[in-house]
Amino acid sequence: MMDKKTGIVIPCLNQGEYMEEAILSVIANKKHADIELVIMDGGSTDQTLSIIKKYEADISFWHSGPDGGQAAALNRGFQISGSCRYLMWLNADDVYEDAYSVKKIVDFADENGYEVCYGLSHFMDAQGRITGEYPVEPFDRRALGDHCYLSQPAVLFSRRAYEKTGPLNEKLQMCLDYEYWIRLARKYEFGWIQEYIAATRMHAQTKTATMQAVHVKEAIAVLQQYYGRVPVHWAVTKALTEHPQKLLHAIPRRLLMGLLYPWKAKIIRDCLKNVKDTEEKTK
Repeated sequence: MMDKKTGIVIPCLNQGEYMEEAILSVIANKKHADIELVIMDGGSTDQTLSIIKKYEADISFWHSGPDGGQAAALNRGFQISGSCRYLMWLNADDVYEDAYSVKKIVDFADENGYEVCYGLSHFMDAQGRITGEYPVEPFDRRALGDHCYLSQPAVLFSRRAYEKTGPLNEKLQMCLDYEYWIRLARKYEFGWIQEYIAATRMHAQTKTATMQAVHVKEAIAVLQQYYGRVPVHWAVTKALTEHPQKLLHAIPRRLLMGLLYPWKAKIIRDCLKNVKDTEEKTK
């Protein structure tokens, strides 16, 4: 059997509140899979470094210092994991579902000959409580040109696929994963394992209006670049993030929701809640 070593890169910057949980979820998986853990820190000033040093024995490589952003940190981490057949990345505020998550997706890729695989994923809150399911769908290249149905921490790709596809786009801040899935899908058929692989955390820092606006702006630019069109639900979402008060008063909420995909509902609810809170404060 071919070597199935998996390189897992954790990019981080001042995520000390959640970092230990992310590291421990990887360490748990190391008991059942051949894993090389690489941590790329952008120069954290909170407790992140002390947490990394606490688990140094289980970390293959770590570095802390200014970088060119998350994509640049990941690309460097993937280069460092040069001996690994498979690659994954886990954000510092996310976790693997259980101690067998990596083994399950690696075995699935290996046994079925997939260069890219993805699994199911949960949403969780700041306290780590499961709040819902990421709307994962069967692989469909056309659907990927409409919306992202892959949960980033539940995706695995081979080093061969990474080298043939090229590095992550370092100009992107929020949609680096979505843009990469689109590029990978142009070359490979994705395998879908219907097992829970990871949980992605939704907390205050991930829900700011600025981050939502950047996410939507980048997604629209990516879709325009690769497909030459922008689905209407993206245009509506962009309008909501830029002018929520105007749309809230001009268009019934039910109609707005009907124009959007379910996975965007949380973004929209947050936008509408912010508008309502602002209006109540000004009364």
